[in-house]
Order: sequence, then structure tokens, then C-alpha cells
Amino acid sequence: MKPFDRFRVSHWATELIEVAAVFFAVGTVHLFVTLVGEHAHGEMMLMASAAILLAGALLRRRWRAGHRRPQSVPQRHASLHDLLAIPAKDRELMRLRTTLPDRPGTLAGLSGRLAARGINILAVQIHPGERGAVDELLVAVPREISAPEVVATVAAGGGEETEVSRADVHDLVDPATRALSIAGEVAAGHVTAGEAVRRLLGAELAVDAGYADSHAAALRGPEGVPLYLVRSSPVLTPTEISRAQALVDLCSHMAAARR
Repeated sequence: MKPFDRFRVSHWATELIEVAAVFFAVGTVHLFVTLVGEHAHGEMMLMASAAILLAGALLRRRWRAGHRRPQSVPQRHASLHDLLAIPAKDRELMRLRTTLPDRPGTLAGLSGRLAARGINILAVQIHPGERGAVDELLVAVPREISAPEVVATVAAGGGEETEVSRADVHDLVDPATRALSIAGEVAAGHVTAGEAVRRLLGAELAVDAGYADSHAAALRGPEGVPLYLVRSSPVLTPTEISRAQALVDLCSHMAAARR
């Protein structure tokens, strides 16, 4: 015995209903034409019927337009108010950077240590480094926990050379989005290379590296003129140096295109 196919039965039922509707429509049209042909004012009846149908269609269309509910557009990007609500009232945003051994499970171990203190990780960036992976974390920290306690917690989780600084809601914007936004302003000529680097990396462009208590990296400036990327802390990573060089190159190309 073949199994019962509900989909096939439904398909045939739909076709039968459609055929019945066609026969009904043909019969209705035939009856209407017969009655009009026997009437003395058949032409006038046809025109009056057409006018009534047209008026009814227009009135229905206007009524539906007046009673149509506006469709809500889904929000694609979080507003500043939504971002401010991410950390709870008893927490504050901090940015911490630490070097972890480049082996599986180290980041998971650090996450467990932070979670045990009620510290919530909101964003993570990983920069390859010479001595291991440099992890930059944006965290929401309970207000009763101080920055030195955060450093001690990270050290217990295997982190070394840890630096902690205060953060704000603007740090919740991911680096790729921030970089594209700044690149767009550079292309439009609204910001200079120095301003772009400062906004993206919190660093400065200088013509020499002679800054005390600062970390510096050499860049290739316009027409081969040497520039230096300078920041007091944290230490510049190869990833950040590459981003700064890309911004400097973009500014040089856009300046040459405007000439």
C-alpha cells in the first residue's frame, strides 16, 4: 500500500477548484451577454457596468491607501543610546591590552579568569606579535574593581605586559567600521593624514622619532619622505603600523588625484 501523500491530494484539490472557477466565470459571462443582447439598451448597460466597476475599483484603492498601516523598518544600526545601555549602571568600560602565549586555549583561560570577577568582554582584537599574540579587549568592569585589580586578574590568566586604560562608548564601534568611515572622510578631503591616524590609532605622525617615553615606528611618507608613527602607550603593533601606512598612502593618492 502506497503511503498517503497529503501534498499530492492538496495539489489536485487546488486544480479542481481552479477549473470549477473557470467554468463558473464562463457561465456567468454567457448569462450576462444573453441578457444584454435581449435588452433594448444593451450598449448603455455595458457602459454603465464598466463605469460602476471602474468607480468601485478606484474607491477601493483609495480606501486601502488611507487605511494602510505604515510598515516598520527594522533598525540596522544601534543608536548611541543603545550602545550606552550595553554596560550596566554598575560597570564602566575599560580597554586592556596584554600579551598571551601563542598556543591554543590561552584566550579561553583569560576569559574564564575575567568572568570569575564579573568582567564582561565586549570586543576582542588580536595582533600578532614577536613574543606572542597581543590581545586588545574592550571590557565592562564592575565599578568596585580598580584598574590594578584588572591587571592582576589578567596576569593570573596568563597575560603579560598588560596595560589598562579608560574607554568610552565610541570604542564600541568595531575597528573595521571606524577605519572605513575615516577612509571615506580622507577620500572626501575632510581630514588630513595626521587627523586620520590620531582618530584610528590614538597616535601621532611626526617627522622625527625623538620623543621621550614614546614608542615610534617608521613610515613611508609622500614622495618617499620619512614619517614616524608615535604613541606613548600602548606599544605599537605590526598590525597598527600597517593600518597607519595604509592611511598615509591613501592620503597621498587622494592629494595627487586632486592636483
